[in-house]
Amino acid sequence: MPLTEQIQLLSNWEFWALTLLAAAVSMAGLYLLVHYLRKARTIEDTPTAKVRSAHQGYVELAGMAITMPGEPILGPLTGLECCWYSYKVEQRGDKNWRTIEKGRSDHLFLLRDNTGDCIIDPDGADVTPSQTDTWHGHNRRPTAITGSTDLGPGTLGGLVSLLGRNPQHSSRYRYTESRIAHQDPLYAIGMFRSHDEIHQMRQRDEITRDLLRDWKQDRAELMLRFDRNRDGQINPEEWEQARKAAAAQARTEQQQLLGDNNLHTMSDTNDRRAPYLLSTLEQFDLVRRYRRFVVLSTCAFFASGTLCVWLLSFKL
Repeated sequence: MPLTEQIQLLSNWEFWALTLLAAAVSMAGLYLLVHYLRKARTIEDTPTAKVRSAHQGYVELAGMAITMPGEPILGPLTGLECCWYSYKVEQRGDKNWRTIEKGRSDHLFLLRDNTGDCIIDPDGADVTPSQTDTWHGHNRRPTAITGSTDLGPGTLGGLVSLLGRNPQHSSRYRYTESRIAHQDPLYAIGMFRSHDEIHQMRQRDEITRDLLRDWKQDRAELMLRFDRNRDGQINPEEWEQARKAAAAQARTEQQQLLGDNNLHTMSDTNDRRAPYLLSTLEQFDLVRRYRRFVVLSTCAFFASGTLCVWLLSFKL
């Protein structure tokens, strides 16, 4: 049966549902076309700066991703140390996979070039990671394997798969984790700021408050360290000692971070016209990737738009 006759046999509800779907896909294609084209042109038009000499404002940097001193950042599904991660846990339904848990890292890390370090705040960034692994299992979280620190085919992901994976039928869960690893090449474009002594003092105060809050949550350790008279309470004098200890630790952590350099940070621009991008791809490869997305979005826009106009011609 010719396509035109099939269209004519559609009920009024089916016809308009199909027409609206075609229109929605066309509009989505137009939005993505503009979205990815803006990103590609932004990368092409913004010169790469060095950390030490970068101006204040919207800046492009290139260097290596480096973990910061302190507690390591661990992928929640693999336990592997990294600079940044995102993860997703899906559960098999009757017909498809349903996401039941997901998240992404908001921990700070460093971009290092041959002139200095810049603290990267990944919150709000569009991230292109270096590694993405997907595997299957029977538990909501992957089974930990003692002594294994590897990942992927033939490694942690592969071992988990061998123990509990039949992706076609038996596996109930699918795990996906993406990471930026320590010393990965890193391209970043976002809001760059250099902080003076006043900002550094504010940062030390924030670190101090965070430390005190963490110590309060571990009451047994707090009592062991600062309850000098062993009366089971932290009196004002003892709390002042705790505050001084936290301030000293905050100063040490900041000095380890800064060394002899000024404090530089990069964060979200909060402006859609100036995207915040973090990528382990080279600039040329990242632009080429966005250009491919532009081509696909353009095809979706014109194909769905043409279908929408053609369907409407039956009613007009």
